[in-house]
Amino acid sequence: MKLKVLLILVSFIISTKDTFGQSKESTISWDKADWIGYTKDNRLEKRSTRDFVRNQPPMDINTWQPTVKELKAVKRKAHPSVLLRKSFAVTKEIAFAEIAICGLGLYELHLNGNKVGDRVLDPAQTSYDKRAFFVRHNVTKLLKENNGLGIMLGNGFYGQNIAFWPGLNYGKPRAILVLNINYKDGSSEQIVTDKSWKAHNSPILFDNIFHGETYDARKEIKNWSSSNYTDTTWNSVELMEGPTTNLLEQQLEPMKKVRKILPVAILPAEKGWIIDMGKNMTGWLQIRVQEKEGTEIKMRFSEHLMPDKQNIDPASTGIHVTGNTQTDIYICKGDGEETWEPRFTYHGFQYVQIEGLQKKPTLDQFIGWLVRTDVERIGTFTCSNEQINKFYETSMLTIEDNIQGLLSDCPHRERCAWMGDAYVVAEAASFNFDLQRLWQKTTDDMQTVLGVSKAHFKDPFPYDKRAPANVSVGKRLNLQARPDWGAATVMIPYFSYVYYGDTTIVKKSWNMMEGWMAYLDEKVQEKGIINGGYGDWCPPGGNTQMDTPPALTSTALYYQSLVAMQKMAILLNKDVIAAEYGQKAIFVKEAFHNEFFNEETNSYGSQTGNAFALYSELVPKKKKQLVADNLAQLIMKDKGGHFTTGIFGHRALYTMLNDYDHSEVTKHLWEITDYPSLGFVTEEHNLSTWPELIANWDKSKRYYRNSFNHPMNSGFAASFHESLGGIRPDENNPGFQKFYLQPTFLEGLDWCEVSYKSPQGKIESNWKRNSESIIWSVTIPENSVAMVKLPLYNSKKIKLNNKKVKSNRFELTSGKYDIIIK
Repeated sequence: MKLKVLLILVSFIISTKDTFGQSKESTISWDKADWIGYTKDNRLEKRSTRDFVRNQPPMDINTWQPTVKELKAVKRKAHPSVLLRKSFAVTKEIAFAEIAICGLGLYELHLNGNKVGDRVLDPAQTSYDKRAFFVRHNVTKLLKENNGLGIMLGNGFYGQNIAFWPGLNYGKPRAILVLNINYKDGSSEQIVTDKSWKAHNSPILFDNIFHGETYDARKEIKNWSSSNYTDTTWNSVELMEGPTTNLLEQQLEPMKKVRKILPVAILPAEKGWIIDMGKNMTGWLQIRVQEKEGTEIKMRFSEHLMPDKQNIDPASTGIHVTGNTQTDIYICKGDGEETWEPRFTYHGFQYVQIEGLQKKPTLDQFIGWLVRTDVERIGTFTCSNEQINKFYETSMLTIEDNIQGLLSDCPHRERCAWMGDAYVVAEAASFNFDLQRLWQKTTDDMQTVLGVSKAHFKDPFPYDKRAPANVSVGKRLNLQARPDWGAATVMIPYFSYVYYGDTTIVKKSWNMMEGWMAYLDEKVQEKGIINGGYGDWCPPGGNTQMDTPPALTSTALYYQSLVAMQKMAILLNKDVIAAEYGQKAIFVKEAFHNEFFNEETNSYGSQTGNAFALYSELVPKKKKQLVADNLAQLIMKDKGGHFTTGIFGHRALYTMLNDYDHSEVTKHLWEITDYPSLGFVTEEHNLSTWPELIANWDKSKRYYRNSFNHPMNSGFAASFHESLGGIRPDENNPGFQKFYLQPTFLEGLDWCEVSYKSPQGKIESNWKRNSESIIWSVTIPENSVAMVKLPLYNSKKIKLNNKKVKSNRFELTSGKYDIIIK
């Protein structure tokens, strides 16, 4: 039953200070600790189960006429949530005390009647059979002479046995804990989880990370984690097997309730009331009610309303695959005003249909909590055009809504770390959030899914132990990575290296990256071309409208990966290997051009073909402007001023248009509001997050059943920093030691302000127009050098700090500068 691990994992050194400020070491060993839990279940089936209904309605759900068989429900039962406790005394003066805990799937730590810390949904999700995270809590100031220690456990992803299929479950909730106490007299003591602990079912009658939580306040046990609580009626805990021997400290920032989102309206519903949060958010609803004992308050969550506005429409949240609507239930204890929020679930939603209240509620009874990994916000953008600002804010909220211990594809339906999604949004996300630790976890997750999935049936490529899965963590891995989604194996570590100067991730990931590239070279590419992959996913109207062959985008990603591997090999002083990757890149570049370029039209065949080829640096120098010209023509003439790009093409689209003097096309695409356009989403349909795809939705009917919160469609938002602000990394000088400033002064904008907190310090790029010129103010942080590039302007029209410049390319060291362009 004991956790048996290698010595390097058994103990770790914590640097602490005693009351005299002296450094001292405290070693935490897991040797004496057991995994404990409790499986006795006294819940009624009515409360411990939820209906599971899996069906497959058409994308246009308005045309669906379900059969009885399609709507047939089966009952699925969640593992019970449990309370674990122990009392103990402290008889000496404490110098330092710290708890190390791993509670799976999720835990809350309590000490002396109170929750410890402000972390929620802890710890972050992993592939639990490969590794699990423990978390440290400094409890020096919380201990007393007599103490009660408690753990509340929920299922999380570890015990998720309801959504999709029960086989995603790893097991019932369990925990392991060590409390290490260092006394001022130099002695120490450990309190650990073992058979002396007591257990009881918690007031949480049902918890599932996808489906929601049921909480019966009548079953609350007052002071259950206090020292004076009498637990004689509690049962002994059960000793349980550890899910893995690889127990690691979580380095990723914790999940927290990062901010309040207050509701904007309460609407009458067919049953109860509908609370409108005003935006599509990820997290949960905190309620304040005063009802009779036993009153059941039922909350169902969705992104949309039915056309009659009398009911929520949960179709977009994936109930056809997860099996039911996101639902929380609170059962009142009836002793006055009660405030409640869930612990072990979260939701993606804008609307909450609430039933069970005796009268219409008021707005102040509800608080929405946006819950995500507490990464720092490091980027800002704002300009004089409110519609463009809305595109940026929509992009940021979509990203923020999907950072829950990983970068998910959506916060309700799947919650999967799809590799292609991470690749396409990585740069936009990295400009705005400090994701260095998240990218390290993502890369470590990838290594846990190497060789675990069967080859994808839609590609001719064989299984290979060097290939990861399409999803980087968990059990719902969706087969072996296809060659375009698998590019994240190389490009996520590379982006972390480029944006944060992170060399550690390169060193830790090298073998995985090299193995993936060898697999592609040996078993996938044919004469430099990769014929397979998902392709330019989710263009307007859906994948049936994809106008770019997957071979083009997969080969372009192969080329990007080869170039990235060459640069990272140089970093690691692997010069021979670097040269080999460089030669392969040259070969693939030539093969790509020969395979996909049309000499007569100067085109790679589609908007995505042109934009992604330019972005990937696959276009011969003499052809670049011609390809960009064709791109503009394909948009404005062939498609009547609309884009047809999926996630790969759209990531590159605006920056490439702007770089090659077609910013008027960007301006047009950002002004229109008809289908398909960004404005169609934000202005015509008032969506606050980017949907899975832009479909030609009819407001008088139900929306399509696609997710409406997909961060892969925020990838283009990198253009706000790299193009309108002009802040771009120099891949040969990572971490913004050196970087480029190449802004686009978009016609129609009066001003634009962009900032980015780089590893070297804050970079600012702010410009405004007057009647005669553009005044551009930039700030270069200490230890950085910026190369200004203004290729569309004559040097005679440029002044730096009121002095003429010799070239439209010039270097700036740290400081603040004013650049005037006539």
